[in-house]
Amino acid sequence: MEKAIYSMTGFAARKSLVGTTEISAEVRSLNSRYLEMYVKLPPLFREQEDAVKELIRQKLDRGKINCTITLHAKEDSLDTLQVNESSVKNYTQLLNDVRRVASIEKPVELSDLLQFKDLFVAKEDDELGELLRNKMQDLLAETLDGLNETRGREGENLKNDLLNRLEAIATLNAEITDLGKDNARTEFNKLHKRLLSMIEEQKIDRNRLEMELALISDRVDISEEVVRMTSHLDQFKSNLAKGSPIGKKLNFILQEMHREANTISSKSSLIEISKRIVTVKEEIERMREQVQNIE
Repeated sequence: MEKAIYSMTGFAARKSLVGTTEISAEVRSLNSRYLEMYVKLPPLFREQEDAVKELIRQKLDRGKINCTITLHAKEDSLDTLQVNESSVKNYTQLLNDVRRVASIEKPVELSDLLQFKDLFVAKEDDELGELLRNKMQDLLAETLDGLNETRGREGENLKNDLLNRLEAIATLNAEITDLGKDNARTEFNKLHKRLLSMIEEQKIDRNRLEMELALISDRVDISEEVVRMTSHLDQFKSNLAKGSPIGKKLNFILQEMHREANTISSKSSLIEISKRIVTVKEEIERMREQVQNIE
């Protein structure tokens, strides 16, 4: 049974209400060679950062992950707020320092302090805090599942595109195989023609010419390369069926496919083979761009 392929780019957001406090979770993922996590939590959840990162590791394998959790008290719950005394004192001192340095005589007023956002904090409520912490974990798990849903849909699109490109390369490789059967004879005929343009045919050593044909045949034989290309195509398709995490393996296979294409190109001077190799390389390059986005 084929498993899902996941893109590394996606976004998900979820909200939940605990009493009169709203918890919001947002998770955004981008391409990355590894799993990179950037977590932003409100003070109430700071001690849970390690648990949050562990939950992300359980749900995701690769990607640059930005996770933000916020708390918001509804307007009708002002009774749950209290003055953040340390912040008020610190801001007042800073404003007084500014007044002194700037030689401003006007005293600090309430309107000056209200420019700052953290003058109020939620009243400490152990029971509410525990409820919020538990809900945050559930909400984050739900958000990560939502992220994987979007990454999975995009991954399925990537998979279908890659399969189509594999089929195109397989067709080109079969055509190159057929064309390559006459590669040695074509090169020999070119050599023979050049010799005839320089010396008389009766002076050509036929034994030496046949020896050159054997050498040319060995040098321009692309049968091994097209067989290996077929093997790489099969490996790529097989690994796609295994599902994520597979991006790094697919990228390695594409590197090998590109190497075979280069070797075929260097061995053959047939225009029809060269045209097809150019198209093969274009398809491989498009696949490499797509694979960079696969987990």
